[in-house]
Amino acid sequence: MTASWDAALYAANTAHHRRHDDDFLGGLTLPAGARVLDVGCGVGDFTARLATLGPGVEVLGVDADPGMIAAATRRATPSVRLAVCRAQELDRVVPADSIDAVFSVAALHWVPATDHAGMLGQIRRVLRAGGLFRAQFGGQGQIAAVKAILDEESARLGGGPAGWFFPAPADYRALLAAAGFAVPADGWVRLLRQVRRFGTAGQVLGWLRSQTFPAYEPQLPAATAPEFRRRVGERAVAELRRADGSYDLDFIRLDLLVRPS
Repeated sequence: MTASWDAALYAANTAHHRRHDDDFLGGLTLPAGARVLDVGCGVGDFTARLATLGPGVEVLGVDADPGMIAAATRRATPSVRLAVCRAQELDRVVPADSIDAVFSVAALHWVPATDHAGMLGQIRRVLRAGGLFRAQFGGQGQIAAVKAILDEESARLGGGPAGWFFPAPADYRALLAAAGFAVPADGWVRLLRQVRRFGTAGQVLGWLRSQTFPAYEPQLPAATAPEFRRRVGERAVAELRRADGSYDLDFIRLDLLVRPS
């Protein structure tokens, strides 16, 4: 999927992701000097957190969008390096058997379904024996109510559904196994429901503009993009509002912790 990103807009609307970082990391620490890869690092806010997981930890953040990497570079510390690179092409920037832990948050559902097998092979290639792959991204049922609005309005204007990949756990376990991963005793591949509260209509619109419209607009006739944004925004604000004026959105995450087999 080729999406057009506004890094500043995205950076202003990541709080709903960051509220779940503590649970995602679950007290995880890394050995001194560990080398870490953050796949789909965006503007680097989570990447910076990874550098604090152990003494001397070094992090490489990669993202396909140059604007995201430019924004991440402005906040990077000396222990964080960054590179423009698609998740499907890690071999361009990461040597084999050089990484102790791979992380990815809210990114891999942007990789087309047909590319996941190859991408997982790339992740397996860079991991050292005993390494860790920890990821969380859209899973089966993700943002169903919002997606229905997006799909309907896109179709009305001559577009199609987003190219997001929201897999079920059984399907993704098969992909992981084929790529050389196993679920250890301390690991899992599961769906995780997160009810994410957006307090105002403005917060909902900020999320839509920064993180959902980029999935649809490349498939729409260019002249219809403003109308698409208007229709989706009006419907989302009206149809998803709770009695107290806030918005609770169901995020269904494919949540995994696996290791090389």
